[in-house]
Amino acid sequence: MNRFALRLLALVALAIGIVGFGGNATAQHDATPEGSPMAGGMSGGHGMGGTGAAYFQIDNGGSEADRLVSAAADVANVVEIHEVKDNNGVMEMRPLDGGLEIPAGATVVLEPGGYHIMFIGLKADLVEGMTFDLTLTFESAGEVAVPVTVQREAPEGDAVVWIELGDLTIVGAWSRPAPAISMDGTPMASPEATPAM
Repeated sequence: MNRFALRLLALVALAIGIVGFGGNATAQHDATPEGSPMAGGMSGGHGMGGTGAAYFQIDNGGSEADRLVSAAADVANVVEIHEVKDNNGVMEMRPLDGGLEIPAGATVVLEPGGYHIMFIGLKADLVEGMTFDLTLTFESAGEVAVPVTVQREAPEGDAVVWIELGDLTIVGAWSRPAPAISMDGTPMASPEATPAM
């Protein structure tokens, strides 16, 4: 299945999840549609689907802007930089094909309901307590592997991990639990990977 088809399926699955739960897109996104079985069903030809997301902040301590241009992780068939945006009162999730600008001297936050790294076609459950590597590639600073911890809320205190790459600092990477889904839509998840609603 090509990238366009996967993106289209992701958007359709998100819309079905929103209609099915009778809420608006913002409320549904904040209720982890990335990890919802309603967002599953995209297999990428590997027999598994489901979606998840990663969140963190990027601090640019330099005097020049940089840009997050791509992301990669072994946990999913497709990894994209996404945003949730208000389009005339309708919240839409879409990929940022041009990447995400990190202005000089600024902090950019990737969080539920906003910018995030989207995992499409999960290869296995994202289970609370597990950690996986997310490779981020920046236009100027280059590439860095960031450990992502699966947990229900953003890390705090001593649990916050800081990764430095030149003038950039990536802070507190995390992902909510999310189930992998079989091609027929059957959850393949353990109970630990199914988000509490």
